[in-house]
Amino acid sequence: MIYSLPLRTRGTECGADRWVTLPAIISYMEHCRWGWLAEPSLGLVDAVHQGHGFYVVNQSIAMSRRFGQGQNTQVRCVLRHVGRSVAQGDQDVVRDDGTSLAHCNIRGAWMGPTGRLARIPTQARESVTEALLASERGEPQVGSPDSLFEPPQPLRPGTFGLEIIDDIPAGAHRRTLRVRATDIDIFNHVNGANYVRYIADSLAIQEASPSLHRAELKYMGQAKSGDLIDVATWPLGDDVWAAGITRAGEPLFRATVQTE
Repeated sequence: MIYSLPLRTRGTECGADRWVTLPAIISYMEHCRWGWLAEPSLGLVDAVHQGHGFYVVNQSIAMSRRFGQGQNTQVRCVLRHVGRSVAQGDQDVVRDDGTSLAHCNIRGAWMGPTGRLARIPTQARESVTEALLASERGEPQVGSPDSLFEPPQPLRPGTFGLEIIDDIPAGAHRRTLRVRATDIDIFNHVNGANYVRYIADSLAIQEASPSLHRAELKYMGQAKSGDLIDVATWPLGDDVWAAGITRAGEPLFRATVQTE
């Protein structure tokens, strides 16, 4: 089963470079997964009504090209593997003409309303497929660097392979912030897209580009509204940065990202 959700990109999802941001694309992927969970054929609707849901554990995401607002797209999701409490899937974003914009591999844990691992209903296993998410690489589009509607669309490698670094070095840049209530999502914790925004903001403070086009993400804990958290970032070379987010020393999130 390939689940597909139509979506038109909006100007409010673009950064100063006029391209849709990586955190916005992470949100597209999540929006698609919620629609997919509502499909009766997956067999999860009743459990979601009771408070069950997938919590992301690992996520690899990469853009195939940069793009701006007004793009008519399909955000797609396929289920690749279902274990007792953990499932893995692939997602992508393609233009309506089949041109690849971004893709993602994701692993999530099925949690019950008490926040404990739960058994994934058997019916979900029937939706596992090897069907390919077909797309076209396409050509870069020149666009206009001054246009708010049609900025250039340069290609990006669209590959995974960044390595997560668990240990934060002593020389890492650090800043402390308090989690806002508006950073919290439906699971009452900081949404993954907001963790990535924290990292992009830290890079901007260091006068590095906050415009990200690929990332490897590892979710380790749950930050709550009002928490004081530390965001550490350090360079790995070739526009690649590692990041670690902690709360009083407790690891919450690790990421490796590549900037423009």
